[in-house]
Amino acid sequence: MKRVLFILLVMSLPLMLCAQGKLTAYYADVAFGDYQQGQLIVDTNDPLNRMVDHNKSEYKYEGDDSGGYYSQLIPKSQVSVKEYQMTPLPVELVRDDAIFVSNDGFIVAIFVAHAGEHGFYSYDDDFVPYYDAEETMAHQEYFAISGVLKSPYVPEGFLFEEPLEVEDGNIKLYVHGTRFSSMEDPTDLRYRPYKIGFLEEQWTKPEDYDYDKSAYDLDGTLLVDLMRVVDIPTYVSIAYIGAEDALYIDGTLYYRQINDEDAPDAVRQ
Repeated sequence: MKRVLFILLVMSLPLMLCAQGKLTAYYADVAFGDYQQGQLIVDTNDPLNRMVDHNKSEYKYEGDDSGGYYSQLIPKSQVSVKEYQMTPLPVELVRDDAIFVSNDGFIVAIFVAHAGEHGFYSYDDDFVPYYDAEETMAHQEYFAISGVLKSPYVPEGFLFEEPLEVEDGNIKLYVHGTRFSSMEDPTDLRYRPYKIGFLEEQWTKPEDYDYDKSAYDLDGTLLVDLMRVVDIPTYVSIAYIGAEDALYIDGTLYYRQINDEDAPDAVRQ
């Protein structure tokens, strides 16, 4: 009996490692409308928008980003579709510092960070900031992501940084998609009955801090206090693609650098 259970466990291991599921990404195969050639249109990590197989020759892109429905028909001949298998990102793989680089040189790092002498600040009901002792204590040592991400609208890319959580020995990249739906209704275009790779900005630098400057030094220590995000947060579609040993972020693959001497400098100071 024990042998049977062991065999079943071994057979199910690949399924457990791939439990996050399939990621489907739709890219502009040619330049059209507001899209550049090769630009991501939408992927299945997007909690607000989706691509529907409308008919034999067209997709329907639809969403309700601000609560109002919108849609657009797009010829399938103008779209390329890629599928990826999302997998967990083990803490052991990241260790102290992992550098990921896209084919065109954009750099993302995941590293061990420290609050040091700086604090985390939340807001009270009157939007007055206060020192959040609980969050500051929780971030004495933590993982963070920092990188200049590729963007079709900003040629030089944009800086994205955020503390990360650890869950069951993995960097937490995936959330249950149904949390973004007003009701668990399969007819709701926001309905996602599966996990999605989604990272939303919850902490940001003070307004008087240089927007393009990292909040961390090369040792991962905070250079400035962090504040709760009160405006519309930045969010990214993210996944670890184990078969490629790469981070997928908003349609771009950032490949992990195995040898430290081959890794470029990160954006941290």
